[in-house]
Amino acid sequence: MKDRAGGAIQVKAVVLTHRRRRLAGELVRSLVSDEGFSPSQIVVVVNEDGGLDDDQLEEAVDLLRLGENLGPAGGFRAGMEAAFSDPAVQWAYLCEDDVGLFDLPHPRLDDLLGRVGQLGELVAPVGAVVAYGRRLERRRGHATNLVPPDGTFADLAPVDVAAWGATLVSRRVFDAGVLPDTRWFFGYEDFDFFCRVREAGFSVMVDAISARRIAKQQTSEGRDLALGGRRPTDADEPWRAYYMARNFFCLARRHGRRSWEAWHLLYSLRRMQLSKDPAAIAATLRGLYDGARGRLGRNPRYTRTVGELPLR
Repeated sequence: MKDRAGGAIQVKAVVLTHRRRRLAGELVRSLVSDEGFSPSQIVVVVNEDGGLDDDQLEEAVDLLRLGENLGPAGGFRAGMEAAFSDPAVQWAYLCEDDVGLFDLPHPRLDDLLGRVGQLGELVAPVGAVVAYGRRLERRRGHATNLVPPDGTFADLAPVDVAAWGATLVSRRVFDAGVLPDTRWFFGYEDFDFFCRVREAGFSVMVDAISARRIAKQQTSEGRDLALGGRRPTDADEPWRAYYMARNFFCLARRHGRRSWEAWHLLYSLRRMQLSKDPAAIAATLRGLYDGARGRLGRNPRYTRTVGELPLR
């Protein structure tokens, strides 16, 4: 990878996967062909079950197979530790295994790193650059999608939180001891990480070019279309509702205010009222109960059973 001045920047990609061999394999091949990574520059973290759909490619990458499913929190933490174990690496490019289903521009990293270099001292040291991000409304904790307009300087804008997606994280964040909190397992663990990056004195920026390109895919309908029958939609996985209901309590207590919890209860009750899925309603109720009691970690009753769908 090079910055706009032509200087070499050491980047390692981290692909986190769980039960999605085909999608993970497609993403790794894209990182090699589109972004110019060599397989040895890619850390593939397998959360207990999965890997790549190509045995030779799996042997060529730096494969880290975890003995148990630690969720995105534990998986990306392990990936960051592996990537930054090489002292020459300046950035880790964290990728979810299904991010290739979204219409992100490619190649993007050389240009993105060059634009980060343009910021200089205009912002606090850049700790992370996300492909799509959200602003947190301070009174309710409601997250709204942020799409910076054309003309934004360097096509980078400050943002509060984001999904992991395809995110650059600086070594400075790692050296400051800011890592994903494994206790969250799944659900708002990414929001918590980016909040702590900002609280540590770093800026979190959104890549405006990417955000504008996939803005329509960040709506519920657009997201379902992007998944395109390749993996279950969020509605097909009612277990997710447990962690979203539970972990928001911790997000509010760590980074928000008491009013967030009250609004969360109201939103949750409304979603249950509108839902026609008994499993999602039961998961939400259990999540609210456990969240109010401050519980975190993996609940074995609520985990993924189907990672990807058969090709049609």
